[in-house]
Amino acid sequence: MERRTFMGSALSASIASSVVNAQNRKGSAVDWDYVIIGAGTAGLPAAIFASRRGARVLLIDAADSVGGTLHLANGQISAGGTTMQAAMGIVDSPDKHYDDIMRMTDGLADPDIIRQTCDNAPAMVNWLLEGGLTPLPGQPETGSSPGRQCYTTPRYIWGANMGRDILSVVLNELQPELESGRVVTQLNTTVTDLIVGDDGSIEGIRAQTPDGERVFSGRHVLITTGGYAMNPDLFEELIHEPTYTSGTYPTNLGKGLELAVSVGGKLRGHELHRSGTGSILNDASFPTKPFARFDTMPQARQPWEIWVNNDGKRFMREDEPIQETRAAKLVEQDQFRYAIVFDSDIFESSPPGVPGWTREKMGEHFNTHPMFHKADSLDELAKLAGVSASGLKKTVKKYNKGVKSGSDEFGREHLPSLIDKAPYYAIIHLGSSATSAVGITVDKELRVVKENGEPIPNLYAVGEVMGSGATLGAVFTPGMMLTPALTLGRELGLRLPI
Repeated sequence: MERRTFMGSALSASIASSVVNAQNRKGSAVDWDYVIIGAGTAGLPAAIFASRRGARVLLIDAADSVGGTLHLANGQISAGGTTMQAAMGIVDSPDKHYDDIMRMTDGLADPDIIRQTCDNAPAMVNWLLEGGLTPLPGQPETGSSPGRQCYTTPRYIWGANMGRDILSVVLNELQPELESGRVVTQLNTTVTDLIVGDDGSIEGIRAQTPDGERVFSGRHVLITTGGYAMNPDLFEELIHEPTYTSGTYPTNLGKGLELAVSVGGKLRGHELHRSGTGSILNDASFPTKPFARFDTMPQARQPWEIWVNNDGKRFMREDEPIQETRAAKLVEQDQFRYAIVFDSDIFESSPPGVPGWTREKMGEHFNTHPMFHKADSLDELAKLAGVSASGLKKTVKKYNKGVKSGSDEFGREHLPSLIDKAPYYAIIHLGSSATSAVGITVDKELRVVKENGEPIPNLYAVGEVMGSGATLGAVFTPGMMLTPALTLGRELGLRLPI
């Protein structure tokens, strides 16, 4: 992939008073032990634990404050063998955690990254708990949901204020390292280039700072910049479908991927994008915000409608009980898009499909909201909904035949009503994700590797910049966005030579 294809809560007062830009620091021309690009979920623990060992750390971020996606994240983490579990009599281990993750991800998560995460996650979680993280009552839990078993042992936790609770602990831990002068921040700064030595090793970075271009040299350069979900052009280039929502951190623009590729780094995980089962979006100008969600979980509401893709064809049994199977089928569809189709009898007889809405509220949105359509014929409905009219008519005819015979072509069991009475309705669902499946390939030491598998000396990547596919596979895996970032960032802070 050529480089040109990529161009496309403030700190507390006490923390802020300790933040000093590197160019204002006396002696800033010295080499740094760590140059960390990204002051978020992975970069912060790396800086903290490197500093505790006496390392000189330069912590760079494009934003005007540290924290990254912890400002917005759900804050969910997991580990097997924590002090909290032991105090509650829960017997768990890193091996059990590892086995559960590899089962849930069907072996698609990177086994080396998962192994390292599971082995070191208990120490990371204990650190947060000791620092004041308070899980919600009733935790830890398994994260299981109707139709899907997640963890076999309760190990999944988060605080009342979600990611901000973790950030609060981390900022408190960062405070003394900033005051010591060993950690220095460089905010509102974009890294433009990695500096490569004659031997191919990374010797530092070039950056655009508020005071102009500067060069910083370092023994170890860590890319911890997060994902690319806020860069629609890059998203579409990597996934080959549009991004629909814009619900993650503003600086998640894929800069870390660009930097890695510019020095020969390899990307992976294109096939592991996950889009859930879709939602109703605000409008058709993408990216936008989610507006509502039609209930697609048969354990909560049995389907009366059919789901058709852009060709007007059904693509699965709508009462499929397993969430991940439903999500996997959606990823196979053009534009991750489908229409939920029904008729007037279903509209009048079925429970409203949007949780918390009345039938009257549902009715008010048809032909007034861009994702709600109503028409007197299937031909007209297809035109409004942007699906094939011939395909839709054939699909409805075949579905009705199955309803009459009690035998559906996809094996659907809940067949309560024909679709044959005008007016007809369609609600558009679009699959979206705030995670970035594609990421930088790393080796067992978390070094960035080239296409030929050789590591790039002195260059490391950790966090979502490795790709959520490396830790989630192609499914939702409880706690496996934040846990690897926090854990492996901490590990790099602990183990690289200084």
